[in-house]
Amino acid sequence: MSRLAAGAAALLLLAGLQVAAGTAAEAATACVPAGSIYTTGTDASSDLTCQSNNGKKPKTDKTKWTKGGKPPLCVWVHQPDYVPLPGEPAAGPEGQWYAHYCRFGEFDTLDKFEAEMAGWDDYDNIKRNEWMRRASIRYEFFKTPPETRPTAEQVMHYIAGTIPFPETHLAVNPQAGHNRVNFPTWIWLTNANGQYDPATYKPQAKTIALFGYALEWRIVPELAIDPGNGADQPTCTGIGIPYTPDANTADACTVTYNAAGTYNLTATMNWTVQWTLGGEAQQSIQGPDNTATIPVTVKELQTVVR
Repeated sequence: MSRLAAGAAALLLLAGLQVAAGTAAEAATACVPAGSIYTTGTDASSDLTCQSNNGKKPKTDKTKWTKGGKPPLCVWVHQPDYVPLPGEPAAGPEGQWYAHYCRFGEFDTLDKFEAEMAGWDDYDNIKRNEWMRRASIRYEFFKTPPETRPTAEQVMHYIAGTIPFPETHLAVNPQAGHNRVNFPTWIWLTNANGQYDPATYKPQAKTIALFGYALEWRIVPELAIDPGNGADQPTCTGIGIPYTPDANTADACTVTYNAAGTYNLTATMNWTVQWTLGGEAQQSIQGPDNTATIPVTVKELQTVVR
């Protein structure tokens, strides 16, 4: 797609983009400028909750905000071929048209981004519009373009892409293959070494300053258990507890199978990044859904008749 075509497409969203840009600018006025990342203190999260989640979460776009671990670089690109709409000024001694663009995913330049868009058939494609919004594409008239910086949302997406979300590791008792019909199977999560360690799934929050934005974020987990037999998912507390003969069954996360067979027992930890800008809550960012699966073979309880 040419820059002219990109301009036409972007104008479909210009009003919404300008409103979003205005909101970010207003919120940014409360921020303390800073040129580097710093962390101060922690904000311990509450205990994890394992909630019932019978519905499937919609698939989310996994495209990384930036590539190579770099913050989103934003630039003003001169647009000599831009055709002004009625009422817009024409290029000349008083100014020129420029496109604002922030690096997005593998698209380091506006040219690369436009080349990708050119291969899409649907002009009003929802994904195209979302990518353009995230790349902060907008067209403005300047004599001299102002300095650029990414939006607070772009910075937060960049940060979210650097967070080391824990992988999910699952344990059961009885051990898979020794389960019996109508007897509970205990479920709990472990660390990578198979040890019960709730701290693995309870990261702390951070307060940072980056690109002049005052940001706070924390990652929030939600555990969903799928027994694999079509039954309702259990409602549990925390990440479950390991089975021991004297363990409190009220704190246990269990599944009970009522028919023999082999089932894929799945635990999915859904991570969400909650964040604030200048103390004001912003739209959460969907993190990864890290999944672990164990095949469970359930057998009938054998009895001896004399």
